Amino acid sequence: MNKKLDLKSLLESKMSNIEPAENAKSAIERAEMKIPHNLMFDTESTEFKPETKPVTASVARGLTVEEAKAFDDEMNRFIDAVLVAGSDYFGIPHLGHPTLLKAGAEKILNYLGLIARTEVVNRIEDYNTGFFCYECKVFLIDYNGVVKGEGIGITNTRERKYAKSDGYSIQNVVLKMAKKRALVDAALNVGNLSARFTQDVEDMNIEPEHPVERNIEELRASAKPRRDKPATQKQIQYLETLMGQHNTSSEAMNKYVKEHYDVEDYKKITGVQASALIEKFKAIES
Repeated sequence: MNKKLDLKSLLESKMSNIEPAENAKSAIERAEMKIPHNLMFDTESTEFKPETKPVTASVARGLTVEEAKAFDDEMNRFIDAVLVAGSDYFGIPHLGHPTLLKAGAEKILNYLGLIARTEVVNRIEDYNTGFFCYECKVFLIDYNGVVKGEGIGITNTRERKYAKSDGYSIQNVVLKMAKKRALVDAALNVGNLSARFTQDVEDMNIEPEHPVERNIEELRASAKPRRDKPATQKQIQYLETLMGQHNTSSEAMNKYVKEHYDVEDYKKITGVQASALIEKFKAIES
């Protein structure tokens, strides 16, 4: 069972050593009143859990026309005065709006007085095939702990940019990219900036002629290895190493795969079949 961080008890234990206990308690109580509970994390999982509050009529009302116009005017003034082309945003020839980058998104959130909290809401980590996929959600919260906006981002190792890379070596890269996309998405949402910017695509391969959108369940299904996919060179080499350790000749292995898999040459077996043979040799060793 996860344990909640008891901030009050922790502060009492620390502050009692430097001032009278009664004074420490009153100081802690004053500080505790100012700390939103949904800024706290679970001590074991560090999972951010935003509080849900009932929507009142005053909250649901939103902005007046004058307030909305003032907000847009101030945001535009901030963007024009503070954000730097090339580092905070840049233009893409075939897109109608500049692309908002992570640096620009962070400046916008700082200007709005919002804190970003990221949670990995879904993940695929297939260490057998080297396929990794992460879906992240960013919550934007103000000092009072009220969630002001959210954003979603997803990245996987089969995207065109990463397809030629070793999935194992870029696992952290795709995780960070998912977080980054979620952050930019949240900034665009909370700032009503779709008219000024598009989503962060500095590291995404855009193909407007053939758009492809796949949800995480589709990616999870595609991560399953095909049973008829040929064995890799590394699998065959490892299999041959085990064959040598157990004095198994090529002729004997060919005879075995012919009887069990109806394959003439063991070097032409599938990846699933190679894995099964490797496991058989390992079982002998154990």
